[in-house]
Amino acid sequence: MKKLISKYWTWALSLLLGVSVYLFWAYPYKSVLSYQEQYQLFLFGEDYFLERISLPGGLADYIAEFLTQFYYIPVFGAAILGVVFFCLQRLTWVVSRRCGADIQWFRLSFVPALILWMYMGDENVLLCFAISLLAALEFMLHYIIVCDHTKGYAAKALYILLCVPLVYWLFGANVLTFIGFVAFYELKREKSLSNLSLTSQFVLYTLLTILVSSYYLQYPLFRLYGGINYYRYPAYIPFLQITTMVLFAVFPILTSVLPKMKMRILEITEIAIIAVLGFYGVKASFNPQKYDLIEYDYLVRGEQWNKIIIKAKQKPADTPMSVSIVNLALSQREELADRLFEFYQNGAEGLFPSFTRDMVSPVPTSEIFYRLGMINDAERYAFEAQEAIPNYRKSGRLTKRIIDCEIINGNYGVARKHLKRLQKSMYYDTWAENRLVMLKDEKAINADPVYGKLRAFREKKQDFLFSDQEMDQMLGLLLTGNMENKMAYEYLISYELLQKDLDRFMEYYPLGQYISYNHIPKAIQEILIGNWMKTHSNPSSIPYSVDSSTLNTTLNFMSLYTKNPNSPDLNLVPYVNNAWHYMLISNSGMEKKEKEKMKDIY
Repeated sequence: MKKLISKYWTWALSLLLGVSVYLFWAYPYKSVLSYQEQYQLFLFGEDYFLERISLPGGLADYIAEFLTQFYYIPVFGAAILGVVFFCLQRLTWVVSRRCGADIQWFRLSFVPALILWMYMGDENVLLCFAISLLAALEFMLHYIIVCDHTKGYAAKALYILLCVPLVYWLFGANVLTFIGFVAFYELKREKSLSNLSLTSQFVLYTLLTILVSSYYLQYPLFRLYGGINYYRYPAYIPFLQITTMVLFAVFPILTSVLPKMKMRILEITEIAIIAVLGFYGVKASFNPQKYDLIEYDYLVRGEQWNKIIIKAKQKPADTPMSVSIVNLALSQREELADRLFEFYQNGAEGLFPSFTRDMVSPVPTSEIFYRLGMINDAERYAFEAQEAIPNYRKSGRLTKRIIDCEIINGNYGVARKHLKRLQKSMYYDTWAENRLVMLKDEKAINADPVYGKLRAFREKKQDFLFSDQEMDQMLGLLLTGNMENKMAYEYLISYELLQKDLDRFMEYYPLGQYISYNHIPKAIQEILIGNWMKTHSNPSSIPYSVDSSTLNTTLNFMSLYTKNPNSPDLNLVPYVNNAWHYMLISNSGMEKKEKEKMKDIY
């Protein structure tokens, strides 16, 4: 057994890296895989392949997008990344070993892969970058083989002459990683002026190859030298990308010149470096707030409403996007008007976040509009999010939502055009084929549990976009158009409460008689109790069906607030979850004069 471990311990450690990468993305960060998949749409077909291969790095981009589509099922995506990192580390070590690195420095061969892992903490890093690094390492290895099996400069020069344009066009700017390695490798092997001259020629040839391509491509030079499809934002090349490219180029040479020293302290130092980079480095590179939003959106995509509520209980949502998702989850559980103030609220923004022209925040807002029956706004937000994808890719998820909206609105020609595109994909083709069949049957569309309901909910008298400045009136139009739209009623009431407009709340509240409630929702009860007690002293005269627990909590809250508005008890459960806490105490509550007015009343 010891002999077996001694023989295969390097493979075991490499496998450990692959498994760690798999577990990392399969569990705590599986939402990132969904995020990557939803902002691209890989299509099978000659046209799509030619479109990708027509640019430098096109083959790496095509392969990466092909693999990324499997992120649709997170365990597949995590397995792909595990294999990619395993191969990167093994190839890094193989190249280092062929350069003369001693086995004792094996653990350091994990450093480049870990730096790449840290870099991928930026959600805009594309898999194309890792695929092109794998290609660069493979061509490094082949260059060493050429050098080992031939004499003189002719074979090496021919290899460079052929490979540089090939690597550049197929795998992009990581040809610089490859040629950087070649330069350092040649300088290490033969420290002569003639070899220095040859190395300079190799580098110059590579730089000129990229420069010449700029005359045929409508891209700025910095993108050609930095990689067209390595990063989602085309106007920016992160410093860590350059660092990673340099590290992969020079690492095999650096390890090959390290001396052979059998010292326990060196092994401990290596392990410490790997541990720091592997745990603290990777952890620090994944921004918690950013990935919270990505996870919230992932849960919305999977309609995992219970998990959204659990997540918000563990760590309060505190941004317009996350708060709006929590409120959406409450509405889908038919608990919004009951539990609205159990969670942090930041005004009407927590129901309908302001539109921002990016690819992330409009997506859950589109989902809110869609479920309310605001079909035109749902489509507009989905379209704007798709058009805001920085590298101009399409999105399977957003295309599906656009198709849904077109079908509901009866625009079958437009829907058919988008469905024909989705037929060429892997994970959306069955859905697209089913919808194409449905387009031929109006009765099937009306009978569909989602399409039929939303057709009944949507505004049918006029074809307009809703005004976010008059959202309560828009919600009122939806509700009066179909009094079965319970979500519209709860959003209308919640909107007025979050706007602190109690007059309009009292105006709209009676519409609840047309909604199928078996009780008055808790948040509404609390407001009704407080309003009644403004002009009445006897709580037993309240004409509403309120439960005793809510009545007692609200009266106790008012009593405490009257005695001391700054009492710390007011910020404890159950008082902190009372609607009047939001109205009177929280930063999103009433203005100062309104607080004083309420204090005088109570």
